[in-house]
Amino acid sequence: MTNVLAVAEGAGTARPASPHMQETAEHVAAGGSPFDYVAPPDWFSFSSIDMFDRCPRQYALRYLCRLQVEPTRPAADFGSAAHATFEMFTRERRERLGRGQEPPDRADLVRFFEVAWATSQLAAEPDAETWRARAEPMLDRFWAVESVASTQTLSEETRFRLRLELDMETSVVVTGFIDRIDRVRSGAVELIDYKTGSPWSPEDIESSLQLSIYALGCRDALGLGRPERVTLDFVEHGLRFSAERSDAALDDVREGLGRRAREIRNSRFAPTPSSRACGWCDFAAFCSERASRA
Repeated sequence: MTNVLAVAEGAGTARPASPHMQETAEHVAAGGSPFDYVAPPDWFSFSSIDMFDRCPRQYALRYLCRLQVEPTRPAADFGSAAHATFEMFTRERRERLGRGQEPPDRADLVRFFEVAWATSQLAAEPDAETWRARAEPMLDRFWAVESVASTQTLSEETRFRLRLELDMETSVVVTGFIDRIDRVRSGAVELIDYKTGSPWSPEDIESSLQLSIYALGCRDALGLGRPERVTLDFVEHGLRFSAERSDAALDDVREGLGRRAREIRNSRFAPTPSSRACGWCDFAAFCSERASRA
């Protein structure tokens, strides 16, 4: 059997399903196990685990059958453009300071956004000017913070690969990309994740599995130690909210990820219809449950 996920690791772009994938998807839609066609997954991410929690069938169709997904929605494209802008800015700042030069200024930040905008699909949207206007105050707020920042940015879009041993014979990898890692005054690091859209509640930040996985990856895969704090930067609102993750909490997260990996590998991928799962599902054609129960 071919382990489709070994090919799909880190995949974010859609591609047409092959006849083999189409056959697997039809088998899953009829209630069969995808593991009749492909091996159990050995790769996971926060996004894939989150999708499994929403709906196991949606996970199987996306990550095991590798069905084509809908084109990127404008809100996601806007978020990607913002991420790319801030990544270019902090990298340029680090490199210029390393050469003894002046850091980038507000005009450079705008230039970086124009580059990101040009590589997105936003310019082709009917409300392109609305999206562009939405960016202006976001850039102002980002600049207001970064122009007086005292921390040192170590890296951007840092990938980690966290290996988990499920048993004597089976290991899996949990992987992800950390938007930004800063060195803070204590000598420890801070992990920063950019978010466009509305701010989360403090409770959601404290319980965020995504932030916990990033902190665990920082400690156990990147060798940077336990981060002093994990921070969500709501860039459109100029708000940063931070939380801590203790070593004991991260140990619990590691154990929990192992349990989730086993659960996914043992799943029959039955659908769990809900407004949250079905409202954004790209695979309605493969799931009669959506129409009858969502």
